[in-house]
Amino acid sequence: MPLRAGAGKAVVDLPASLFPVDGFTTVHDPLHVRVLVVDDTVTRLALAVIEQTSVFEDQIARAREILHEVCAVDPAHALIVASHTFSAPHVQPPGRAPEGEEERNARLSGAVDDALASAAADAVRSLRPARTGFGLGTCRVNVQRDVRTSHGWWLGADDSGPTDNSVGVLRIDSSDGVPDRPIAVLVNHAVQSSVLNGSLTRSGDREISADLAGATATRVEQHYGDGTVALFLVGAAGDQAPYLTAVRTTVDENGRLRRSDTQDAGHTLVDLLGERLATEAIRITDGIRTTGPTAPLRVVHGSVEVPAQLPPAGGLHTLRPTTRYDFAPDGLSEAPVVVARIGDTVLAGLQAELNACTGLDLKAASPFPATCVVTMVNGAAKYMADAGSYDRITYEAMNSRYAKGAAETVAARLVEILRSL
Repeated sequence: MPLRAGAGKAVVDLPASLFPVDGFTTVHDPLHVRVLVVDDTVTRLALAVIEQTSVFEDQIARAREILHEVCAVDPAHALIVASHTFSAPHVQPPGRAPEGEEERNARLSGAVDDALASAAADAVRSLRPARTGFGLGTCRVNVQRDVRTSHGWWLGADDSGPTDNSVGVLRIDSSDGVPDRPIAVLVNHAVQSSVLNGSLTRSGDREISADLAGATATRVEQHYGDGTVALFLVGAAGDQAPYLTAVRTTVDENGRLRRSDTQDAGHTLVDLLGERLATEAIRITDGIRTTGPTAPLRVVHGSVEVPAQLPPAGGLHTLRPTTRYDFAPDGLSEAPVVVARIGDTVLAGLQAELNACTGLDLKAASPFPATCVVTMVNGAAKYMADAGSYDRITYEAMNSRYAKGAAETVAARLVEILRSL
């Protein structure tokens, strides 16, 4: 079955006149939009990775329109994924930008849309016959972030806690191009791109950065040279922090949160962890033998009815470690899911952030050895913690609109879809 693929990337233009925006005052390293387009003469799929913390519904709608216009992709076959860097301004929906930032938010929104259109155009122009292959490796740049304190569970680093260290790589080669230069490299790993989350420079600036996801993708692209685009797909990372972070928060004997910041040195941590993850991704990529697809491209959407709960009564920023918490039911909610099959690799995607143990269970139950669990797909829905997190009263469980049992229900539905393929 014939397959064509093309990829492109573009920088989000953020001029100095835009700042300050959403609390950020300057740019340390540029944000990118990366687009992969694949088709098999029947179905065309577009995958766009935008270096933002999350992408809201109105931006998803615009992105799908852009990909439809530029790439002739059915909106249902467009997957928009946030890289989940915590060091990027949010593109707020109309009417939700902070007072006085409406014009700057509109300019930011336009800059991201322009970058998406440019990357998409490059992807379409570069479409050519392609082969695919999948490889799996291991890298420990992540760590379980839920830790037990004398006042309850909180955020930190627990080397003994459950972690998914696997790195999944989908390699897409040109059938008639440079054999050692992939068209695209998709890297799937369960880690939040939050090394710099909340960090300030010594001068007090809050800097924009693509963080760990961007550093990894850029290093992979630099290794293979012009013509290769690397797309980072965040896995089930709801409880998976970078192994080292610029800001350290501890809980004192009175239950108060104490914060320390390495400031400018945080960028060194991004470089170190990005180099480590990219090195493993390159090793995996080099060992993949690509072949022609044996099955058609498929994109399957679904929706799962799950139990919901009310948000924290006092707001997100009032959360603290505790041994008592009122998880207040809020009826039922619909959780959208999507599965995309590219060759023998499947991407099992959802908006919500799953914990690592749920992602591991999902991959173990999948009939496809090459299964990538991808979160932050086509929107953002905060955390969808595993049942045990509610028993422990973790941050992910408290900061969720989904109630206990939702993650397991969604995972089961995704496995059903995978088996149907």
